[in-house]
Amino acid sequence: MDYLYIILSSIFLLLIFITILFFHLKKKSVIRKIQSLTLTEKDSLLDTLGTPIGYQYDAHQDLFIARLDAPQKIFGYTTFYDLSAPYFNMIFDYETIYFDYNGRTWLIEMWKGQYGINTGCELGIYYADKLVSPEDYKNTHFKSVSEKDMLDISLELNRIPLHKSPYYTIGQEQNHHWWLTMFKMGLFSNPADLLVNTTIRFKDRYMLYSFLHSFEKALPYVPYKINNLTVHFSFFQKLKKGICVLSVLLYVSNIILSYFVLSCTTSYPYSFFNIDVNALPAPIIESSTFFPSANCSVAPCV
Repeated sequence: MDYLYIILSSIFLLLIFITILFFHLKKKSVIRKIQSLTLTEKDSLLDTLGTPIGYQYDAHQDLFIARLDAPQKIFGYTTFYDLSAPYFNMIFDYETIYFDYNGRTWLIEMWKGQYGINTGCELGIYYADKLVSPEDYKNTHFKSVSEKDMLDISLELNRIPLHKSPYYTIGQEQNHHWWLTMFKMGLFSNPADLLVNTTIRFKDRYMLYSFLHSFEKALPYVPYKINNLTVHFSFFQKLKKGICVLSVLLYVSNIILSYFVLSCTTSYPYSFFNIDVNALPAPIIESSTFFPSANCSVAPCV
């Protein structure tokens, strides 16, 4: 009986060793294959992987950005999306600007924060089929705007920590779009440390001033500039809230996931394909205490 136990244990350990060796050799093979690709081929590969979920890869900035034909467009927007975000490992600040124009209520929403293993920001443009009263905003489903109603948008995502890390720009994107985004994979940030310089060009002055009227009510502390039909402002949050258990758990979880991604991709350039990890700056992972902002996706916390 003792011999049988020894034999079975040896076989089990041998299988473990063979499995580890197999995956180690497989990883080496994948690394060699990826490193043999040109930057154009790598960019094309990431585009192919991102297309089904609505994103394309910007190799110059190492960012994932939303496609015009992203499948998310069919879902539009409801308040439920923001309230459910923490359950999908997303912690972000958001601001909704509702305004009336051309016989219907429009919504421009901005987001910035930590989307699982990604630091990112978004700006989406939506509208209802009719004029909606303020008391019904939260219960209304808004459609993504059609192609003829898309606007020129530009976003510049900056990381401005309150502590030791230096200020720097994560990325810049501009497009005629309904949902402009940028996501930096493997970078962890406190949402309150992010600032998004935003530019929106409206259709006419009536639309511009209708937006500004609502903007001043929603964000009275945020200055803005007007240039013809274009408004420039910065999206940030100064107000703080207390910590709740869910926010702390998500915060720690996202730090661990970000480190895990970086440890798994040190052999590829950029987020996935780091050719020479020693030639890149150390990953910037903020581990300071997290305090959700006023309109954080963990808003139920007090």
